[in-house]
Amino acid sequence: MKQTLLLAVVFVFVSLFAFAQEKKASNGVEQAVLKLEQQWEDALIKSDVAALERIYDDSLIYTHSSGGVDNKSAYVDAIKSGVTKYQSMKRDDIKVNVYGNTALVTCHWEVHVLARGNKIDTNARYLHVYVKQRDGWKMVAHQATRITQ
Repeated sequence: MKQTLLLAVVFVFVSLFAFAQEKKASNGVEQAVLKLEQQWEDALIKSDVAALERIYDDSLIYTHSSGGVDNKSAYVDAIKSGVTKYQSMKRDDIKVNVYGNTALVTCHWEVHVLARGNKIDTNARYLHVYVKQRDGWKMVAHQATRITQ
């Protein structure tokens, strides 16, 4: 009886320790992804193509709130050429959920863009998918959904 009780107590402590370690690791990933999210925002506002090249994975699928879809090269080229210019952005309600080597970010954003000479003001929610690669976390997908009145 004493052995069973001792085993149960040891099991509980080991489980709590493992949970605490997992939570600590998850918080570290969340902070790393939030830092990438800020770098992404800064890069868009500054048209910093080099930073975007580092943040985006080569397999990026960028789905705009209009329904249009770009791959990494088309999206980055539009920013590099000045066809697309982010003027300002405000983000809130940012949440990060980590699932192993994948992190999902949800967010509300209001973004103001000049695209092909047309001013576009968008109130939307977005989903970012990050995957851990050999060289760090990379954004593999952006999906924006416009909020209608």
